Formats: sequence, C-alpha cells, structure tokens
Amino acid sequence: MVVLNIRANTDFARKAMDFVDAELQQHDFPADLRPDILIAIEEIFVNIASYAYKPAEEGYVRLSVDINEKAVIQFEDSGLPFNPLESAAPDLDVPIMDRKIGGLGIHFVKSMMDKVEYRYADKKNILTISKSICASDKVE
Repeated sequence: MVVLNIRANTDFARKAMDFVDAELQQHDFPADLRPDILIAIEEIFVNIASYAYKPAEEGYVRLSVDINEKAVIQFEDSGLPFNPLESAAPDLDVPIMDRKIGGLGIHFVKSMMDKVEYRYADKKNILTISKSICASDKVE
C-alpha cells in the first residue's frame, strides 16, 4: 500500500489522479479499467476539497492505494462528517436544467466502481472504492 497526504484543494486533483495512475501502471492494472478509476478519483477528491472543510479552513486528504487482484483506493479527511452514499440518487429522467444540484457525481462513482463504502471513524470521513480486474466481483 502507498499513501499520499495532500492538501484538500481542487488545484491538487490532478496530482491525486497522477499518484493513483502511477500505481495502477506500476502494477500493470488493465488500461481499459483505469479511466473509470481516475474519473472516480477526480470526482471524490474535488468533492472533498470543495465541501469537507469550512471556508478558509485548510484541510488534507489521506489517499491510500492498494493493488492486488483489485485496486482499492481510500480517501480519509477530517472535514465535516458526510456520507455521500446517503445522498438521493438523481432522477435522470428529469431535464438537466430542472434537476436538483448534487448526487450525480457519486451516482457515477457508484456505477463505475465495483464497491463503494463509507464509514466515519476517529473523527474522519473514510470513503473506500474498489475496482476488480475480474468483472464478476462487482457488488450491487
């Protein structure tokens, strides 16, 4: 497992994505699965950077990556407690201009990853996503 502690600022989203992508490449993770993971990394990181901490409060994200038969990526932040998995799923049948803001990003993350889990422990939000090399490992 490798770990990156990074400032929770949207300017660092690319650095977080590059960190994960380097690990995926180093472990020969299938190239066709990497884009979904990187989109999920960007979405989650930007949401943490944008909403986890109070305005003008500097926060950090601990990003850990563990790769074996699957890629397991964990985000930890000590921002405001928030479980994104409890957000209502967006109504994709409603025209985009009439939709409520929010929920679409986590909807995409859940659809692209095999497993998405959240827990709050030791005053930290901990969001874990995983993507398996084997398609039969998807958890609904």
